[in-house]
Amino acid sequence: MATSSPYPSMPLPFIMTDDTGRFYINEDTAQVLGRIKKPVVVVAIAGKYRTGKSFLMNRLTKAVKPVLKPDMDPKFAMKRSEGESSLHHSEKPDGEELTNVRSMVKRWTMIGPGQFEQTQPKDRPAHPTPRQPRGFSLGKTVQSHTKGIWVWPVRHPRDERKCLLLLDTEGLGDVEKANGEHDIWLFVMAVLLSNILVYNTVGTLDHSGLEQLQYVKDVAQYVKATVETHKDNPKDLNKYFPSLIVCVRDFTLTLELNGYPCTADDYMEHCFRIRKPETQRGQEEANKTFNKQRDIMCHYFKKRKCFTFPMPVNPEDLSKLETIPDKDLKPGFIKVANEFTSHIHQEVKYKNIDGVILTGQLFLQVAEMYIAAQRSGDMVCIENTRVQVVQLANLQVVEDAKELYRKEVENILVDFPLKTCQLYKDHEKCMEKAMDLFYCHAVLDWEHTHEKELMKHMENMCKRLVTHNKQQSQEKCRIRLKELYWLVDEQYQDFMQPGGFMKYQAMMKKIEEDYFETTGLGDEMTSMYKEFLEQNKESGKAILMVDKTLTSVQQQEIEYKQNETRMKLELKAMKEAQEYQDEKISYLQNQYQNVLKIFSKNIQVIKTHTDENIEDIEQNHKKKMASNNKCIIS
Repeated sequence: MATSSPYPSMPLPFIMTDDTGRFYINEDTAQVLGRIKKPVVVVAIAGKYRTGKSFLMNRLTKAVKPVLKPDMDPKFAMKRSEGESSLHHSEKPDGEELTNVRSMVKRWTMIGPGQFEQTQPKDRPAHPTPRQPRGFSLGKTVQSHTKGIWVWPVRHPRDERKCLLLLDTEGLGDVEKANGEHDIWLFVMAVLLSNILVYNTVGTLDHSGLEQLQYVKDVAQYVKATVETHKDNPKDLNKYFPSLIVCVRDFTLTLELNGYPCTADDYMEHCFRIRKPETQRGQEEANKTFNKQRDIMCHYFKKRKCFTFPMPVNPEDLSKLETIPDKDLKPGFIKVANEFTSHIHQEVKYKNIDGVILTGQLFLQVAEMYIAAQRSGDMVCIENTRVQVVQLANLQVVEDAKELYRKEVENILVDFPLKTCQLYKDHEKCMEKAMDLFYCHAVLDWEHTHEKELMKHMENMCKRLVTHNKQQSQEKCRIRLKELYWLVDEQYQDFMQPGGFMKYQAMMKKIEEDYFETTGLGDEMTSMYKEFLEQNKESGKAILMVDKTLTSVQQQEIEYKQNETRMKLELKAMKEAQEYQDEKISYLQNQYQNVLKIFSKNIQVIKTHTDENIEDIEQNHKKKMASNNKCIIS
């Protein structure tokens, strides 16, 4: 059976708007995002409607070969102008808050603050007919064509470890809005969900061109960084903002400042520059508002870049731009378009919140938390979101580590019974693999809560394995002794005569030698052999009573040799057990250092793939480790 790709062949409706202006997530799209376990790079585009945002987003997929999904559900043949499916999606929330966190593979439902329970996702029927790849739809009228936010997960063209997640937002400034806050919430969602925001405008970066970007001044009224943050004190909110790329479409001006050539970035910084008090006297209030807006934009968007696009085709051909091949577009436009896509493919890092790198699953869960705030009229709290995402991420990684551990254990079960020392060694290897997975993907588990849960699970499993291994060893030993003893049973009557005990003793000696030369019987060989001798003790006595030829000295010598053999076997078992204990102690002593080593590796990953303040993360970790210096496995 062919496995379906996690990447759909066309964009999907993601965040939709009901009749009251409240957001909700399309259930079918949630299932698609829930299958994506790779870290996501999220690029969102915002700007005034009818400025060609969708065309720009489609350029980002040019280097990605489309993957046709054999199970692509026909529900995704959407009417873009209406923002709903051909089946007229009717699962709009009817007032309840969106507290269920969706995941295609694992679904967690919040049952209390920081508490989640796992439920099974709904089955999604497959459809055998592959659909042809399509891009974000381009409108040809004066109406906004994209409704809500559409998403297109595609394979990252430069790094297979990543998933490129493209968000195309409804055009800002459309007169057909559900309510007055619709645009600002769209802008907030685009900012919070992306790690790079493309702002698209036409013509110039004058007041009109920057009009929608100035929604940033209102973000602090809807978003707060911490629980204690107040609306009038947006503390540290800027560190959660994405990098900004300004795209000026149909740019016809000459890039020149004060008579000298300049770059597009220079032009943008010039437009973002505040006005000096001595300029435009008599307009102090207007200047004050202007400067405040520019100051806020520069404060929130610390990292920014600009691209100025010339006209792609003649004005009369713009309505059919979607169907025009690159070779027929103007060379200047193609040049800038290629620079734009190359910059994003090379520079964009993982989407993360305070170092918590988001996979497709976690991205979906974060979106639901933001939407729950929008639906209830509350402010989005980044701190609360991070806490819940950390909890969900760790719940998921514990499940993944348990699954890996289970598969590794299955590989050693086929060799049961094992020597107890070997079983512990094999079990340690299984634990190490599971713990490596946990440490590499667990997020800020300061209190070792999830680490303890995983360790307890594996220790309990180890106890069951030891018991099962012992039972297997006992069973195999019984079977082997029965195989060896059958001939003695057959000849029992032949031993009941003078000289018969010596023959019986010789056969029992042969059974002992063959039995202890048998491999794969486990550590119960000695105890089971003792049990075997005890069971057949009366038979030996009966034979001895009949055979009067043995002297008491001979009898004592035989008994002495039997005891000596038992003692050697017991000493050997004790030595193996002590070797295991020594290895176990050494393993436990090294675990704390291993935790620190793996955390250091994780910091390097965060440094490489995110724009977070690594010093803050490291300091927080050291403080937590100092207050919880006794690791569960130290």
